[in-house]
Amino acid sequence: MAIAPQIIYTVIDDSGERGTTSINMPTGFTLTGFQQFAASFATLLDAILGGKVESAEICFGVDLTTLTSNVATSTSDVEEIGAFVFRTSENQPVHVNIPGLDELVVASGSDDIDQVNANVAAFLAAMETGVNTVGGLVSPCDVGSVDIVTTESARERFRASGSRR
Repeated sequence: MAIAPQIIYTVIDDSGERGTTSINMPTGFTLTGFQQFAASFATLLDAILGGKVESAEICFGVDLTTLTSNVATSTSDVEEIGAFVFRTSENQPVHVNIPGLDELVVASGSDDIDQVNANVAAFLAAMETGVNTVGGLVSPCDVGSVDIVTTESARERFRASGSRR
């Protein structure tokens, strides 16, 4: 079953408080079509709001039902974070924080993530060199589309639980 893409709009009020709303869209359009729909719908929202439409994000859902080991372990905790710092080809930092870090990938007696652990090494390699897809190599990047090329640090951190996009 296809998962409907969403446009998530952030609205800001006069006091600086933010709220979000989302609109589902049917599948089957091009990225340009989704972007045009998002911009047009923002205009419609703007006309009925006292606040300001600050931003719109298009989110595409992915069906993960085929993941065979995608279960939470009895020791899992979303407050245990894998805090990674990568560098782009322009030497700019990119911070990636992943909740629910498995304690087994943390080096004994420290808060360093074991970068030679096979699963960690595979993740780092994908972040640094990309993933081959049907459409070609797709490489993670910064917000300016500059490719990530190296890992600067990988540490375990703790934070209060909560939803992060």
